[in-house]
Amino acid sequence: MGEDILNEIRRTFDELTKALQKTVEDVVKTTTGTVRKMTVEQGVNIKEQGDDAVIEIDMPGLEPSDISIYISRDGDYIRAEGARGERKYTKKVYLPFKIEPSSAKASYKNGVLTITAKKVKPQEIQVKVD
Repeated sequence: MGEDILNEIRRTFDELTKALQKTVEDVVKTTTGTVRKMTVEQGVNIKEQGDDAVIEIDMPGLEPSDISIYISRDGDYIRAEGARGERKYTKKVYLPFKIEPSSAKASYKNGVLTITAKKVKPQEIQVKVD
């Protein structure tokens, strides 16, 4: 009888562990989706195309020479600024992944600034277990 109770406790614990893991995964998916949706609502669209990241920022009424772009050294955010007459834009976009700043290219067409850059692949290091 003691072994039956122990097995039941193990099964219950396993079920709770699985439920908790699923809940955490759902929260991460929902949070990520919400953050991306909020970003899109602010005139920014972030897409992944294979090894590249494509960031589109609405900045209507400017010329390419009116725009300055800055990328953090570690590639986790982009800041775009533009001004022409009364139009002034400052957009700081935190990316859900890192990009290689030196690979970035930008174009401006129909009021949309498009920045394309290579995504940084996660790197692993081995940790010795003592």
